[in-house]
Amino acid sequence: MNIRQLLVPFGMALLTTWAIQYFFFGNKDQKSMQTVKSGQSFVAPVSSAEYKPLIREIDFIDAKRTTKKELTTFETPLATYVFSSDGACLHRFEVKREISGKASSLTTIFPLPESEKETRCFLLARNEKTPYYYRLLDVQEEAGLSSVTYGYDAGDITIIKKYTIFTDSYRVDLETTVEPKSNSPETLRLVFPSPLMPDIISSESIHGVIAGMQGSLQKIPVGKIKPQEGWFAPVIFGTDSKYFAHVMIADVQGMVQRGYYADNQPRLISYLESKPITEKVVWNLSFYLGPKEYSALTTVDQRLDQVLDYSGWLAPIAKIALALLNWLYGYLKNYGWAIVALTVLMRLLLIPFSWRAQEGEKKAAEYKKKLQYLQQKYKHDPELLAQEKTELFKKHGMPGLSGCLPMLVQVPLFFALNRVLSSSIELYKAPFIGWITDLSATDPYYILPALLVVTMLLQGVLMDAQKRFMVIGMALVFGAVSINFASGLCLYILVSTLLSVGQSAWQRRS
Repeated sequence: MNIRQLLVPFGMALLTTWAIQYFFFGNKDQKSMQTVKSGQSFVAPVSSAEYKPLIREIDFIDAKRTTKKELTTFETPLATYVFSSDGACLHRFEVKREISGKASSLTTIFPLPESEKETRCFLLARNEKTPYYYRLLDVQEEAGLSSVTYGYDAGDITIIKKYTIFTDSYRVDLETTVEPKSNSPETLRLVFPSPLMPDIISSESIHGVIAGMQGSLQKIPVGKIKPQEGWFAPVIFGTDSKYFAHVMIADVQGMVQRGYYADNQPRLISYLESKPITEKVVWNLSFYLGPKEYSALTTVDQRLDQVLDYSGWLAPIAKIALALLNWLYGYLKNYGWAIVALTVLMRLLLIPFSWRAQEGEKKAAEYKKKLQYLQQKYKHDPELLAQEKTELFKKHGMPGLSGCLPMLVQVPLFFALNRVLSSSIELYKAPFIGWITDLSATDPYYILPALLVVTMLLQGVLMDAQKRFMVIGMALVFGAVSINFASGLCLYILVSTLLSVGQSAWQRRS
């Protein structure tokens, strides 16, 4: 074995490790101190709104409770909503789901203690004297719609908040009627938190969701949101986590002047600031509170499909793969076996490409031998050598290029499936067999990564010596990084590799 045979697989292993870590797990940015340097550019403000600080502090009226706390619960086929007269807020929110064939619920908004009044969902804050104790005015339940109305009336302002719940979707409407009774302008802030799941408390999965100037959605990781950063008149604004989204999707009257965030670990708090109010106004907002599922999101607003982690150029492939996975689950009733079946189907589709690739490798070996023969025969006659090489190329083309085709086909499939299998709520808490109780989580005992390494090493045994060392290097790299893969993704790679080994063995025999 010469040094070149060792350097090539080692270099490929390092490059692959970097690529997988970068594209799959991202970079964890470290916060750095920002200092002003001589000659550094800046943008001068152009309106008075840009001079205003971002106000996150909330001062409540120091008053005693005059009415008892009243909770109002609405049950729909999709979710459970509990509203409270304290703050006229959404007290608790649970999404109903079927997990492992059993009815279950996932909570993203929890009741908070009295010490955390400022971060309650849909709290309406004033610059001073924010009311907290509201009166329950009305509750109505009709076919397809339910509503609850709260009121607050003091000497300087009257506020009425009416929530409307839609039975067949995850849409929530909030109609706020504000009537100031003084001559000074009133600026209000509506507060709502990011989704919170106790077993997924990492802030790395939290993003700010904003509609940019071009209309497309931006997802900004919580660590990259600057403390003084804000957005003017956003038409879509909110947050999402790995599996859920809490997003404002409509501002009917265009009342939102600015939107900004507060990093309140482990949650990201959204603030919607109104324009100055001097007379009675009605402020209508619509929200999406629910899971990051394509059908659920697009039922409420077509633009929300950009919230999905597999949006972008991978979206068409990912949507087809997820639809096929759910279709297989309908028959197999187990997402693990559905992944196995999906892998088999995909390998069957790729057989013509992989078969031609192996045939191309044989032709490439013959081409290389003929080329070496010509180089040796005409080494003293460069002109004749060039002529013979041209004739050889015209006759045989460039064998070996066809071997790249299966890889080019599999790469987008792999990246799309990585996004689907790592971020789809369908796989959350979905069991497979034995120790695999959650296909969205990593293998707790690293059995699947170990099996993957063994299978890839077995694949290397069936290859020629030159490629064998490269496959061994790749096996070791995948063994190291696959311990961070979701179990569903690791299962897909394992089954795909096993099928590849079986196909190679059968093709060699035939």
